[in-house]
Amino acid sequence: MRAALRWACGLVLVVALAALAAHDTLAPAVGAAADTAAASPAPRVTTEKNTCLDCHRGLEGRLSAPTKDFSQDIHAVRGLGCAGCHGGNPRDPEMSAMDPEKGFKPAPAKKEVAEMCASCHANAEYMKHFNPQPYIFSMAEFRTSVHCKKIEEGDPKVATCTNCHGVHGILPPRDPRSPVHPSNVAFTCAKCHNAEYMKGRTVPTNQLALWRASVHGHALLEKGELSAPACNDCHGNHGARPPRTRDISLVCGNCHGREGELFAQSKVKETLEFEGKRGCVTCHSNHDVKPPTDAMIGFDGDGVCGRCHTPDSPGARAAAIIVPGFHGFKARIARADSLLIVAERLGMEIESGREMLKQANDHLVGLRATLHSFSLEPIQAALAEGSGLADRAEVDARAALRDWRNRRIGMALSLVVIVALIALLVAWIRGMERPTA
Repeated sequence: MRAALRWACGLVLVVALAALAAHDTLAPAVGAAADTAAASPAPRVTTEKNTCLDCHRGLEGRLSAPTKDFSQDIHAVRGLGCAGCHGGNPRDPEMSAMDPEKGFKPAPAKKEVAEMCASCHANAEYMKHFNPQPYIFSMAEFRTSVHCKKIEEGDPKVATCTNCHGVHGILPPRDPRSPVHPSNVAFTCAKCHNAEYMKGRTVPTNQLALWRASVHGHALLEKGELSAPACNDCHGNHGARPPRTRDISLVCGNCHGREGELFAQSKVKETLEFEGKRGCVTCHSNHDVKPPTDAMIGFDGDGVCGRCHTPDSPGARAAAIIVPGFHGFKARIARADSLLIVAERLGMEIESGREMLKQANDHLVGLRATLHSFSLEPIQAALAEGSGLADRAEVDARAALRDWRNRRIGMALSLVVIVALIALLVAWIRGMERPTA
C-alpha cells in the first residue's frame, strides 16, 4: 500500500515538472502571438492616466475649454483619448505629449479637419471595433458638397466637420443634445446661414424662419415626428448642396414616393424642366412648404394651376374636367357620410355603407396622389371608381333610412289598429253594463 502511494506521488511530481517546462517553452510563442494581435488594426483605447486633461484643467480660457465636456464626448465614452486625434504620449509626465518629434499634432487647419476625421471614420475595419454596422464617412462624398468646394477655394467661413458636430464634446446624433440630432439640425445650419454671418454673400438667409412655419417644421418641432425632414434630409449632410432642377422631384420622392414616381413619368416634368421651373417646388414651394389642401386644385382662390396654365391652354381644358369631378367626388362622400350618420343615430344597421364609405375615402387619398400624374385618363378613371363607391355608400344609407321610415309607418298603423280595437272593446264593455229595459 505504501509503495503504491509513493508511486502515485512520484507520478504527480513528474506531471507538475512537465507542465512547468511546457510553460517556459510556450511563453515566448504566446508573447509573440500577443505582439501580432497588438500590431493588427485596433482602437487606440486607454483608461490610464491622461496628463493632457490634468494639465489643461488647470489652465484658463480656451486652453481649459477642451476639458469641460470631454468626459461625455462619444470618443471618450468609447475609450479614446486626446492622443487619438493629437498624437503624442498623454501618459508622459514630462509633457512629451506635445512634442512634435514624438507624434504630437496641433489643431488642424480647416482644410485638414475632414481628412483627420476620415482617418478613422472612413476606415470600416477600424470603426467596426465600436459598432458592427458603423456609418462610414466618405471623403469622395464630402468633396461633392458646396462646403468642401468653398474650403478648397480658401474660404475661411465655410463649415467643416467640427462646425456641425463640435470638437471636444461630440455627442452621438441620436442624443437630443447633439447639434446634429434631427430636432436641432436646422438651428445648427442657421448658425452660418443667417444674415449676419452671410453678410456680403448672395446665399439666402431666411431658410430657418420659412422652414419653422412649414408643414415639415411643425411636424418635427411641435409634433416630435423625427421622420419629418430637416435641412440635411433634402440637401444632404456631408455632401450638402442644393438639389438641381432635374433632382428636385427625386429628392421629394424620397419621402413622397407615390407622388414622386407619378410626377417623374409625367410630361409635365419635362415641360417644367424645359422652362427652367423646379418640379414640386413650383406648386409646393421649398423651405416654406404649406400643408397641401384640395383648394390648390384649380384656378380660383388658392388654386395653383394658373401659375403655369393660361385659361385657353390644353391644361386649362383638362382642369375644367378634373376640378369639378374631384370636388363632385368629395361632395358625394360628404353626402353619403351625413346620411349614414343620421341612419346610425336612428339605430339602423349601416356596416355595409360604412365599409363602402371607407373605401371611397381611401380612394380619395389615392386620387390626390394620382393628380401628380397630370394625365386626364387615369385621373378620370380614378374619379369614376371613387364616385361609384361613394354612391354605393349613399344607396345603403338611403336604404337604411327607408327601412326606418317603413318601420315607423308600420308601428304607427299598428298603434292605430290597437287603439281602435281598444276603443271598440271599451264601447262593447260599456254596452254590456247598461241595464236592459
